[in-house]
Amino acid sequence: MDDPLDGAETSDSTEQDRYLAAMQDLTAAMAASGTSFRERVEPVLAVGREHLGFPNGHIAVVSGDEHEIVASSGLSSTITPGAKTPLSETYCRHTLDKAGIHIVTNASESMATDPAYERFGLQAYVGATLRADGSEYGTLCFVNDSEAIAEFSDWQQTLFEHLTQWVEAEIERELAVDTREQSQRLLEATFNSPETFIGILDADGNLIRANETALGFINADDEAIFGEPFWDTPWWNHDEAVASRCQDAVERATEGEMVRFEAEHIGADGQRISTAVVARPVAADGTVRKIIVEGTDITDLKRREEQMEFFNSILRHDILNGMTVIEARAETLADALGGTQATYAETILDWSRDIVDLTQKVRSVLNTMSDDGLTEAETIELAPVIEGAVNKAASMDEDCTLKTDIHEGVEVVADDLLDDVVGNILTNAVEHGGPGSTIEVTTERVGSVVRLHIADDGPGIPPAERDAIFEKGERGTESTGTGFGLYFVSVMVESYGGDIWVEDSDLGGSEFVVELPK
Repeated sequence: MDDPLDGAETSDSTEQDRYLAAMQDLTAAMAASGTSFRERVEPVLAVGREHLGFPNGHIAVVSGDEHEIVASSGLSSTITPGAKTPLSETYCRHTLDKAGIHIVTNASESMATDPAYERFGLQAYVGATLRADGSEYGTLCFVNDSEAIAEFSDWQQTLFEHLTQWVEAEIERELAVDTREQSQRLLEATFNSPETFIGILDADGNLIRANETALGFINADDEAIFGEPFWDTPWWNHDEAVASRCQDAVERATEGEMVRFEAEHIGADGQRISTAVVARPVAADGTVRKIIVEGTDITDLKRREEQMEFFNSILRHDILNGMTVIEARAETLADALGGTQATYAETILDWSRDIVDLTQKVRSVLNTMSDDGLTEAETIELAPVIEGAVNKAASMDEDCTLKTDIHEGVEVVADDLLDDVVGNILTNAVEHGGPGSTIEVTTERVGSVVRLHIADDGPGIPPAERDAIFEKGERGTESTGTGFGLYFVSVMVESYGGDIWVEDSDLGGSEFVVELPK
């Protein structure tokens, strides 16, 4: 920036004096600035007013077509902080369109028909664009509401440039403070999450801070537990085994390892909960400085797991064992009896096998829904699965027409229950398609997935009912089934990482689309 004092021998001494006086006043105003943004900038605006010869100086922020005054000095009845105006009706819109300082010496002559002059009637204006963090923020302006002005002298332009640079620095400072405060509020909100217990430890494993959720659970005084080894605090010291597990996790975390474990806690009111705990080291320059321990309440999850295991054990031992005995006796009776009695025995045998099959499927769903499901996904060739399911479905109705167009060598990610998944959809199509129905089974590759299409010419499924048929217990009004089949299908397909839905079929009925990972 050129200094107007350069070449002092040819400069007007009065102008030099005025410039020096202005800079001294500006320095004093900056040194005596207050704490808030307005308290810091308004004294500086007052210096600008005095030495530039304007009744008012102000700072405006511009967002879209909105122009808002954020700080002002002088003419308080005309221009006040908080005042908002459409940008299109302000002098500042011309400033934003130009580089450098924009000066209007006599608005009644140069801007007589301008919307800004018609609205405000300001006679003189000088402004510059303010930028912060590389982006346009708004404008710094000085205005005269009643008198025209002469052109700016060099020292006045230099002073205005100093003012602009200083205000931009203050804006960036204020934005940085706002960003830090927002980050701090966000951090506090996250830290005090009502769903998670959080503790911060020093590198020796001593508690230095805990969130409100954790403190409220044990109803502890901050001073009584802060500074104590974490494993000796009330969250852990009710049980030696739990405290030992916590101490081991913290000591491993001090070595840089992230440790996960589960624990039980007893609250101040006697409440028992289970948590999934993570002890995470926070390092700087390769050294662990802090340890963050987070505990998420999994009491309900553990209870559901226990319930599923209980029902699974009933299915596994009581029902399956009982049905095995019934099935064996029915098979013996069917072989030994004749006539109507043999028919009754065959009926008992068929129902026994159906119940055993249904029980196995329920167990599969329970295993899939638990964290340690017993089935593991593997690569399975699709064609043999479809062939077996088609043969089984065809045996249900001799007049049914089943057509297949299956790509050879197509493999998908599933498990050994995929036969039942496909079989359920096909038997459902045969059952609801009516006598002599036609069913087409095709496959296609789409990116990283394989789509299995099972289309029929039956009565179809209304769009409003297509999602509901995959919910547990849902069945058609004419169905004699349990309503479990398609729910079983949807649960298993989801467990494979796939998807299933129903569309209109080109045959006139419905088309089930099963999408599986390749």
